[in-house]
Formats: sequence, structure tokens, C-alpha cells
Amino acid sequence: MNKFILLLALIGFAAALRDDTYSHLWSAWKTQHKKTYKTVSEELVRFTIFTENYQKIIKLNAEHDSATFGLNKFADLTDAEFKLHYASGAFPASRKVVAANTISPSIGNLPDSVDWRAKGAVTAVKSEETCGACWIFTVTGLIEGFYFINNGKLLSFSEQQVIDCDTQDYGCNGGYPNTAMQYIAKYGLETEEDYPYTSSMGSCKYDKSKALNVAGGFKYITPNSTDHLKAAVVDGPVSVIIEADQDAFRNFKSGVLRKDCGANLDFAVLVVGYEKIGLYEAFIVKNQWGTDWGQNGYINIATTQSPNGGQGVCGILSQPMIATN
Repeated sequence: MNKFILLLALIGFAAALRDDTYSHLWSAWKTQHKKTYKTVSEELVRFTIFTENYQKIIKLNAEHDSATFGLNKFADLTDAEFKLHYASGAFPASRKVVAANTISPSIGNLPDSVDWRAKGAVTAVKSEETCGACWIFTVTGLIEGFYFINNGKLLSFSEQQVIDCDTQDYGCNGGYPNTAMQYIAKYGLETEEDYPYTSSMGSCKYDKSKALNVAGGFKYITPNSTDHLKAAVVDGPVSVIIEADQDAFRNFKSGVLRKDCGANLDFAVLVVGYEKIGLYEAFIVKNQWGTDWGQNGYINIATTQSPNGGQGVCGILSQPMIATN
């Protein structure tokens, strides 16, 4: 380990131990998340990062009136480590692709709220772990809802099949939701049970006899429009690409996230509804970091259109995508 980094860690560790708050928090956090470290020096470095992240959380809670933030399983990671392993798995489609495949659903009289979880169209929250495969998790979530709406049956579909077999994307190193949809339209999808998730890239084990024809393609929804995204969600879950590497998203616990989340698109999630939460309307967003993140694996992102030059909070309005027959 770099001696300078170790020295900084030792200094930070000694200073923090003088405050029982930090030592108690650290001990409780390690127990909760079953964290162990190979050496004392490694733990010192992680403890220093932990205290820095805790200070960020205190600042976030002081600056936000609609959301709360707290320590989670990412608390001992630097910003760079977090982005590398958890928030850099999706690539937005080119403007040309989006322009050629965009539709504008009728806005009409939008209902006050929609929640596809209550209708049975959403599977349990999954965990991609450290495989940068959000690009396919958003798509399987989209397909699961689409299949349910068309067939009346909720199935959990295989991310691993596409990670292993889709040669247009990059497995655990990221990918494009639209090209994943192209693969699925051509080959179909096996279920999670038939082709289980391994959180790593492997050889293709696709079995055509087990694959279901689940969708014929995709369309983008008119970008930078709250009402058009809401209208699309009325018809079913919608895949979106957002920016997830900011502290406000990473440390979200409850409420409605309304700011401090940019639009440098790097991560894909699934909008499964919208509703009024307290004073603010929010999209209900399913993530794939497990149920021990956010609100049991979900985050509420404000429907406000104005942030990020009209791209919405976290860029959620930038590239909404639906499945088509």
C-alpha cells in the first residue's frame, strides 16, 4: 500500500477514534454489512473513506427537505470505486437511433397515480452485484412487465443469457438497452430459472427450445417531457437511463429526490409508476442494487421537468424506452 495513503489513513483513524460517534457507527456498520478486512492498514483506509462519506450524508440531509440519506453497503467505497463497480453500466443510444424510433403517446387525462407493482407486473428487486449489467436488468424488468400485461403471467427473465450471448454489448462492462432489445426480439428470452444469474460473464448456453418470444422491438418516448413519460408509464413499466454516480442517488434512503443528481447518463433503471409523496409527485423507480439499498431497492425521483436543461432529475426524461410487439 502507498505509504502516503497509509499515513493519511492513520491520521484520520486516530482523529476519528477520539469521537465515539464514528467508532460506534463503524462497528455497527461492519456488523450490519458483514464487512471484514484482510489487514489493519486496509481497515484504516476504509475507515477514513467511511467517515468522509458519512460527512457527505450529513451535508445532504441538511440541504434536502424532501429526501433523507444514510449509510449503506457502499459507505467504504471511494467515488471512483463506486462508479466503476456500480454506476457505469449503461450507454445511451445515439441521437440518430432515438430520432428514428421515437413515438409520442397520447397524454389525455392522466391518472393521479400508477403503480405496476400493485397490479402484479413487477418482479422482486434483483441485485447485479459488481457486474456492470444495469443495461440488461432494466430491459428484463421492462420485458417482465410487458409479458405480464400481454399474457397475464409474471415471469422473471434471464439477464445472464443476454450477458453471455449478446455480442453487440459488453456483458459486465456495460451495454445499450436498445441493442439488448434487438437481441431479445431475434432470439427470445429464457427464464431466470432456466438460465440463472452468476454476476459474471460466461460462455453462451442459450437453449432455443426454452426461449419465449417476449417482444418484437422497442420504441423511445418523446424525450424531456414529464407528461409523455407519465403517459407511457400508464401503459406499463418504462426503461430509463439516468446518472447514478452522484452522492444524492448513491446514499438515498427515503422521500423524494429532487436535486443534486445530474444528467451524465451512466446507469439504467425501471420506472414502474408515479404518485404524490408528501408535497411532491415522483416516479417510482426500481433499481437492481438489492433490497438493502434505498427504500427496499426503490427510489422516488421527482417528476419535475426543469432540472438539467429539461432532462429531469437524474436525467430520467432523457431516453425513456418501451417494448413493442
